[in-house]
Amino acid sequence: MKIKTFWYFTKEASTGLARNGLMSLTAVITITLALIILGSFYIVVTNVNHFTEMAKGVLEIRVYLKEDADAVSLQNRMLSFDGVKEVKFVSKTEAANWLGKTLGIKELHNYLAADNPLPDMINIRLEDNVELKELTARLESLPGIDEVEYGKDFVESMLLVIQVIWVIGVSLVVIVGLVVLYIIVNTIRLTVFARRKEIEIMKLVGATDWFIRWPFMLEGIMLGMGGAILATIIISKGYHLLIAYVKELAPFIPLLSEHMVNGGLFWLVSLVGLAFGAIGSLMSIKKFLKV
Repeated sequence: MKIKTFWYFTKEASTGLARNGLMSLTAVITITLALIILGSFYIVVTNVNHFTEMAKGVLEIRVYLKEDADAVSLQNRMLSFDGVKEVKFVSKTEAANWLGKTLGIKELHNYLAADNPLPDMINIRLEDNVELKELTARLESLPGIDEVEYGKDFVESMLLVIQVIWVIGVSLVVIVGLVVLYIIVNTIRLTVFARRKEIEIMKLVGATDWFIRWPFMLEGIMLGMGGAILATIIISKGYHLLIAYVKELAPFIPLLSEHMVNGGLFWLVSLVGLAFGAIGSLMSIKKFLKV
């Protein structure tokens, strides 16, 4: 596309937006609101995923051994598994000492010396990117393993929370997205309708469909990007205030920093805003190109 042609399309798009100023403003505000919902949903999911990954990093898997298990061999095997950061053997005597301290019973291991029911075990520290279910299945398949225990309920609860957030967030985005498309289509359709005779003449003298489409496409893109810019600024400022508030109220909650969120947020909101505008424009002009 030539620069001169591009500037012509841009001028026509700007004229169309100015001609329908109120509808254009309504479209930008609606797009902004929709993208704020999308951006907020992105921030929530990103932080919940971050919490889950951090939780995996501090979780320990406890592997209880059978009486005849070869602890040294098992530790070497476990260290070779993906996601295993460190292993530590805990004998039944050590376990009895720990239990005694926890219960406030001194020298508990002396009482259990004759018949200690506690099993030997191996504690496993995990890496952040570990696949818990896959690792647990591999541990359970090793010979000499009696039971594998980890924070299954906690991890599954976190995954359930993420799924619920996804369902709610996607539903909201779809509903608001349809509203946005409806407003964009009708905003640009007003411009198209006002220029329908001009479009008909352009078609008759040989103008291509895309030559006619581009000014209206740019209208939609301008509306979408305008909403995206506003939404990004509002969400970014809001998240900044949220981080400051959480640090003051509950500093132990490890929210992601702004720079870790803003990059992905900008690209997501911008691409969705651009897509809303472009698709809405194409839908609004389609029937007017049939001459």
